Amino acid sequence: MRIAIMGGSFDPVHQGHLQMARYVLACHYADEVWFMLSSRTPLKYRKLTTYEDRKKMLELALMHEKHMRLSTLEREREGISYTYDTIMECKKRFPQHLFTWMIGNDQAKQLHQWKNIDALSEEIQFLVFPRTNEQVFCAYPHKVMEHAWLDVSSSEIRAGKKLWLLPKSVRNYMSAHALYAENYAKERMSERRFSHSVSVAKLCVHLARIHHVDTRKAYIAGILHDICKEWGKDQLHAYLSYLDPAVLHEPAPIWHGYAGAYVVSKYLYIHDKEVRQAIYHHVKGDFENSLAMIVYISDKLDPSRGYDSSETIRLCEQNLRVGWEIVKQQQRMYLKQEKEGLIHE
Repeated sequence: MRIAIMGGSFDPVHQGHLQMARYVLACHYADEVWFMLSSRTPLKYRKLTTYEDRKKMLELALMHEKHMRLSTLEREREGISYTYDTIMECKKRFPQHLFTWMIGNDQAKQLHQWKNIDALSEEIQFLVFPRTNEQVFCAYPHKVMEHAWLDVSSSEIRAGKKLWLLPKSVRNYMSAHALYAENYAKERMSERRFSHSVSVAKLCVHLARIHHVDTRKAYIAGILHDICKEWGKDQLHAYLSYLDPAVLHEPAPIWHGYAGAYVVSKYLYIHDKEVRQAIYHHVKGDFENSLAMIVYISDKLDPSRGYDSSETIRLCEQNLRVGWEIVKQQQRMYLKQEKEGLIHE
């Protein structure tokens, strides 16, 4: 059999990957495409999403794809995933197969940095996929795949862009586990606001663990609670005029919570009711649900705000509802003093 291998971290896998595999199969360049999931990838220095999550997303994406399969060979070998070592192991295990390796033009330009590239080029041919009208520069045996490829990258997906170019099953898994929620927040917030959101998320998880609330939901709501905080008043007004006009009679500083609940659903496909309620009500703290109370408390008592909230946090650890009532009382007093001009920046 002719096997075309697509190697990578697949963080996450998207329709662009699947389109390339379908093309190779449709044009009879291979009988099967193997998605070689790397454990540790050379020339990439960021922290990867867990292997188990990336593996699960690949399994979901390939569930209904004929002649495509997931290979965990590089995980079994452990260590950094070098293509030369992988190919030699494949040839050892499957001597009856003929292997080619699928790469993008960006990888073709880096081939000179690959381990044992001269020896590797004698073992396999590369199938090179350029983007749009890119010119291919590859000094090693290769075949250019001429086709109009989807303009999407995993890095864009991690930043919350072009999520419609994910298989639905992958998108649902990614959203349910909030795999890239932090990336999405970081891309759309100032450094100061993002630091606050990270701190709030940590306190949310801490309180959720103590009070037996889903820590995953607590993290999602905490990291995304202020996703619309830095929108301008006009932008918030326009957005809510269409989606939730009834809330516009309330003070403008509250609007970002309402907008945020819609944004995480529409753009991140996070449809969990409790998470959306927690974000929606986090400014006023007027929703008596454990997760919503935790997010409200964590936002107001965030240790990074610069004042000592440790005593009130301890009260919240002991009794969530009592702590929530105290925080609400403190907030009412603060707002009253602010209105009377007793608090100054």
